[in-house]
Order: sequence, then structure tokens, then C-alpha cells
Amino acid sequence: MWVCPKCKREFKRINQSHYCGEAPKTIEEWIIQQEQPVQDYFQKLHQVICDAIPDIKQRIAWSMPTYGEKEIVVQFSACKNHVSLYIGEKAIEHFSTDLRGFECKKSAVYLPYSQPLPEALIAKMVKWCCEN
Repeated sequence: MWVCPKCKREFKRINQSHYCGEAPKTIEEWIIQQEQPVQDYFQKLHQVICDAIPDIKQRIAWSMPTYGEKEIVVQFSACKNHVSLYIGEKAIEHFSTDLRGFECKKSAVYLPYSQPLPEALIAKMVKWCCEN
């Protein structure tokens, strides 16, 4: 068992991701709750998505920043060494050539914090996801 040093909740997995206290209600609140070194990375990712699909509804779903009202267009989540950008299997297949060099799992693209954010590619994929 692992006990969170902040909220004292017990978890089966060591360093289980969770929210101590109240869960965020907006994507901006979610970003602020992340570790300081990666907040700028998430802020930039959020901005790229908003610029690509400006009129899309934003919300928190399954504890992740989520874009889309009835259908989820795109989501992302924080991991230890990367952000997981959930764009769906069809998008990963469609952009497979562009995604060479990135690790992809089923419906997610892993974007390492150690590399610059591929802004143009993200914008292109998000627009495609919104249209398909």
C-alpha cells in the first residue's frame, strides 16, 4: 500500500495519480494542479488545441482535460515522462507517417516532456479529429 503524503489516502499502486482535495472544474485549474516543471508544457498544449478548434467545448472528464461536447474529440493526461494525447485509433492510423518517432499506443500519442511540443502536427491532428 502507498499513502499519499499530502492527503493521507491509501492506494494499491505507488505514487497513484489522484487529486488531493477537490478535483479541478476547468482545464486551467487542472494545469495549475500539475507539477511546476510541466505546467508550461500543458499550457502550450491547451493553447494549441484551442487555436486549432476554437469553438469546441472544454471540460474535465475522467480527470483529464477533454475537448468535445457529446463526443470526445481529444483528451490529454499527465504521465511521469510524457503527456498522453488521446486522439483515437483512426487518427493515429491516418497520421502514422507524421507520427514516426513518437511512441503510440492504441488511441494515444506519447509526447515526451524532454522534446519540444510538435505544435503544427498537434493542430493538424486535432482539426482532423474534429472533422472526422
